[in-house]
Amino acid sequence: MKVGANCRFNPDELLEAAKGQGFTNLVILAEQPDGGLWVSGMANAGETMILLERAKHHIVFGE
Repeated sequence: MKVGANCRFNPDELLEAAKGQGFTNLVILAEQPDGGLWVSGMANAGETMILLERAKHHIVFGE
């Protein structure tokens, strides 16, 4: 999935595309219109932190 400046996707389409992918861990992070944070998923705290760090690396370095 492409990430970066000027990338915006329909949230409903993203969630629909995620269905049936067989994820072992899943974390959904979202910002609400009022600036509030919305977090949900099926990973424990440690797994969530690992996924966040891996995602940061992917966003920064594209790897």
